[in-house]
Amino acid sequence: MKKLQKDWLTQGLIDFEYKKFVVLAYLQHVQRHFSDKKFYPDLPELREHYESGLRFQNHKGKLSASFPKDATGINPESLTVRYQPRQEDDELMTEIDSIINFALPQFGQMLTKGQQMVEELEAALTLTPIGMLPLRRNEGYLFLHWTSHAQTHIYYFTVNWPGLALPGLTLSQSQTIRTRYIDSVRKGIGTTYETLKLELIRQRPYLPNPATYMVESKRRLPLEETLLPMAGRLVERQALE
Repeated sequence: MKKLQKDWLTQGLIDFEYKKFVVLAYLQHVQRHFSDKKFYPDLPELREHYESGLRFQNHKGKLSASFPKDATGINPESLTVRYQPRQEDDELMTEIDSIINFALPQFGQMLTKGQQMVEELEAALTLTPIGMLPLRRNEGYLFLHWTSHAQTHIYYFTVNWPGLALPGLTLSQSQTIRTRYIDSVRKGIGTTYETLKLELIRQRPYLPNPATYMVESKRRLPLEETLLPMAGRLVERQALE
């Protein structure tokens, strides 16, 4: 199973054994990606499933109260109608409780593992400003480079307040940074990051003083699934300081 739908808990057959199979198949897929050092979009999606499960646990009383009930009589003291939950609704909530009680620890363990792996890999990255940084650091260019390779990938980035979106930009795996691929170049004699930055300014004069960073990784991490999102997080912290 490549993706777990947001409504997986109530979608289709609500049966403990079936949902257990669904959860384990999904986590097996996530584990394979983590083993390959691919963390996005799996890690944020896993976090969303975990937090959604916690919210369900905290509000399941309201959900149960919303189920239809059968009138069983009248309370003679308060003159109010007495209601009793239908048996099938009680059984349904019991089954859902069993499913969520199984899934939450599984999600939590895998989430913790993924977060620890990302933190270790992120700590090994090197973030270097290219040239002088402007006072306004929420827009510019990001160079991604593997130490053992000559190729450098260039992205335009912008950091916005959460909830804002700009047309034509794709969301990096961070809450507020968005990136757009520009080019991939091979460094050679006479080609430095400073000259690459100057060429970008010449080609795009509407951004005359861009914040520009180079993020270098000694390990050949997957670009889209790991290096770009992690580099985006580093740049985001710099921009929001």
